[in-house]
Amino acid sequence: MTNGLAELRQSNFKNALMFAAYFDKQDKPFLTADMKKALRGALAVLGSGQGVYLSVVNDVVEGPGKSVQKDPGLVSRLMATDASRTAHRRELLALLAVYPFKGLELDYERVTMEDWPKLLQFAHELSTTLATQGKKLRLVMEPKQKYLQGDLPVGPQYVVMAYNLHGSHNGPGAKADDVFLRQLAQWCAHWPVKPGLALSAGGFAWNARGVVELTERKAAAWAQGAGVQPARDAASHALYFKAADNAPGSPLLAKGGTTGDICEVWYADGATLAHWAEVGRSLGFGEISLWRLGGNMPESLSKIAGE
Repeated sequence: MTNGLAELRQSNFKNALMFAAYFDKQDKPFLTADMKKALRGALAVLGSGQGVYLSVVNDVVEGPGKSVQKDPGLVSRLMATDASRTAHRRELLALLAVYPFKGLELDYERVTMEDWPKLLQFAHELSTTLATQGKKLRLVMEPKQKYLQGDLPVGPQYVVMAYNLHGSHNGPGAKADDVFLRQLAQWCAHWPVKPGLALSAGGFAWNARGVVELTERKAAAWAQGAGVQPARDAASHALYFKAADNAPGSPLLAKGGTTGDICEVWYADGATLAHWAEVGRSLGFGEISLWRLGGNMPESLSKIAGE
């Protein structure tokens, strides 16, 4: 988090999204002690023209070191009845009132299609309430046709996740490419408002034993230590290279158990992110968001902050 605050201080981002508020075993949203500390730091760093949004995710913390991430059952319970939706709205507003937030972001993922219309209606009503307080609501949309192709109520700012094309769920490749972005734009073409676009920094390393997530800084240090020059993929503008898991600079060395296996690494730098933003804007997307601060090279932040 300290690294992220340092990058926030050095950059000219319009707003900061604080990730995240979680839920306890009673389905109540809350802020951890670390998040409260980070919020105080972010508020101290941001200037008068910048704002802080609170991001709320459907992760349930069941105990120390134990949680259920992206829990669709939680969303089902919260959206089940008029009473449950009213209670959830009241709890979110109370959480938002603790700090001088500019707005709220709902990042509820893996939502069932039965609950999806209820969540959209909930977001519409919540955005109306927030507007009376001079605040805004962002609703994060997974990059899946079933969520993007339907009708959306006016009110919230809808933000499409423009990543996960490749990741821990499949084989090597970029988090996004031009074809992927065009597909997202096609699914969003009928929306009543201009959608925002969320880009993802960093990347992943794949080998026979699994997949490891990397920041840009770690990937660049690995390539340098291994003495390899990353190549730039024409379809995505992402960087990629191959290196041994025990090469100098490899972030896997600290984890132990390295054997010299060859890893394939794909990641985004500032040029990649700027390209995705440019393509997204040309396709009709509006405001650009970056996930996330921490582990990015200064020159990359300079390029994307201008977007």
